[in-house]
Amino acid sequence: MANDENFKENVINSFKKMKEDVLRLENMILSLKQGIAEIKAQKPIESSTGNKGVLSKQASEQASKRANNQALVKQSEDIKGSNDDIETHFRSLTKQEFLIFLSLYQLQEEMEGPVKFIDLANYMKLSEGCIRAYVYKLIAKGTPIHKEKANNRIVNLSVSAEFRALNLKKRLTDLFYEIDSSQKRISDQF
Repeated sequence: MANDENFKENVINSFKKMKEDVLRLENMILSLKQGIAEIKAQKPIESSTGNKGVLSKQASEQASKRANNQALVKQSEDIKGSNDDIETHFRSLTKQEFLIFLSLYQLQEEMEGPVKFIDLANYMKLSEGCIRAYVYKLIAKGTPIHKEKANNRIVNLSVSAEFRALNLKKRLTDLFYEIDSSQKRISDQF
């Protein structure tokens, strides 16, 4: 009997979490559609008089960067919305995703600048591919991580400046330890 009740409760909780994820994805898609509509409404930059209406490679890249920046600002505004929204967002992450975000936050402070995938991989003692997968999942979930390419090869990661300005590191760390009660703080062990 107890196993049946636990199973039912687990199934119900799984469907609730899935519904939250679907709603979050729908909101993200709507936000991206609005960003695309705004970009389409802007006048394109012409590359030459002979190719009217054809965007240059530089103009395409600028439009793409504008869209990414608008999406990041929208994400950080969504997360900034209220304290409950922030807590709800970070509670929806897996323990590992939450830990990756906190590690990025910490490593960015220590390095005093953007972090590369390899830096985060070494810090977490995980493979670079694993870190890439987690970071892309976090970005897809709307976590305020800024990803920027440098020199067409190197990807720099950072916690968005708008989110950092909220000074929530201690609160997020406390939330992580609250969610994962099996984690022990160094001060708790002595």
